[in-house]
Amino acid sequence: MAWTTPKTDWSTGELVAAADLNAIGANLVALKNPAKAVYTTTAEIIGRTETFADVDSNMRLALATTGGDVLVHFHGSMENVDPYNTMLYCDIDIDGTRQGAEFGISRAHIDAHDKAVSFTHLIRNLSAGSHNFKLQWKIEKQTVGVRLFAGAQFWVREI
Repeated sequence: MAWTTPKTDWSTGELVAAADLNAIGANLVALKNPAKAVYTTTAEIIGRTETFADVDSNMRLALATTGGDVLVHFHGSMENVDPYNTMLYCDIDIDGTRQGAEFGISRAHIDAHDKAVSFTHLIRNLSAGSHNFKLQWKIEKQTVGVRLFAGAQFWVREI
């Protein structure tokens, strides 16, 4: 259910109607179940790009919001597929606009050992409507590949 603006112009002696109580109940349901979208990888993904690109076509989430703040989260295990260390940069693209600067919103040093990579990012004052969120990454050197193992998770949630 969607949030509706509650009645705030009550008058002294005014009776509460069934519609008023139903609106309150609907708002409680909306608070309990905010809009969210989740994707969990089922196979490994290997990236080799020096410019920001989508991690995977499945890591594109659509979310209809009522307007306000949204949390974006990613976590997964990664390692190099080549014998070189590299920096991994992650970013979020919302409706075609990356949120971070040159190095994205998160970075991690990736080596030959499994490494947990995660971030949670707050998007403030996102307009009401349908939005598309994409997880993007780039690697310091194109000659180095980064493996994202199955079981990684990417989610967005209106708060």
